[in-house]
Amino acid sequence: MSKRVGAAILLAVLVAWLVAPVARAYQLVAGRSSDPVAPKDLQVEDLRFKAGADSELAQTTGELAGWTVHTVHGAPAVILVHGFKTSREEMLPWARFLHEAGYNVLLGSTVGLGATEPRDISLAVELARGEFGTNKVAVLGISLGAGAAILAAANDPHVSAVVADSAWTDQDLQLSRLSFLPLGAFRVPLPPYGIAAVNAFVAADVARARPLDAIGAISPRPVLLIHSADDDNATTPVEGARKLFAAAGEPKDLWVAPRGGHVGAINAFPEEYRARVLAFLKGALS
Repeated sequence: MSKRVGAAILLAVLVAWLVAPVARAYQLVAGRSSDPVAPKDLQVEDLRFKAGADSELAQTTGELAGWTVHTVHGAPAVILVHGFKTSREEMLPWARFLHEAGYNVLLGSTVGLGATEPRDISLAVELARGEFGTNKVAVLGISLGAGAAILAAANDPHVSAVVADSAWTDQDLQLSRLSFLPLGAFRVPLPPYGIAAVNAFVAADVARARPLDAIGAISPRPVLLIHSADDDNATTPVEGARKLFAAAGEPKDLWVAPRGGHVGAINAFPEEYRARVLAFLKGALS
């Protein structure tokens, strides 16, 4: 009887070990915040849009859900891209000050670990050009959305400018974590198909999403990088922002806020943050 129990336990452990890479991959890419709640102080319009049959995006992206905030038809527009496993509601502080400054704003929702978001951003840019009646469309992203904004602009000439707040350079660290299971001070090696599982879940090659390799292609369109010196997020160290700045072509600018943490410069230095972003957009979209 004890041998059977022992064998059953060993079998269960083996099965758990074999399944672990897939479970960890699913945990990395699945899940999202609760449905976004429309603000009471900002007039937003619900948006659902799918690329038309004649669009280059028709076969590569699905329906986009989001909000639009209108000012003057024909005025420049800014696409706002949220962070990891959050929603467009996270971008309301940016939408408010951009709207006050006279920009049309589109807030979208997307999840793809940086590999599929660029296609959604391009879809949003396509929509903004028609919805707002302008060819001047900037993209402002934070955290995961910052890297996605860089990737989108590198491949989409219709993106006029990029603001990337707390951007990542690649997903190497995230993907490397799929190769082991942390148990206290120990790391248990896992079967080597975690990355393949992630790619299957998002239907894209996540390892190829590398803003550091892509940012140079944005030039001569301008890029503004924002980062906090004390960003303690393992995937977005301030050194990454400096590498992105070095790899970017002109025109480019980098503001490293003395403090604020991950995506926190807007809260630590609200007036300076808004002034820098608005001055950059004025120069880029005028």
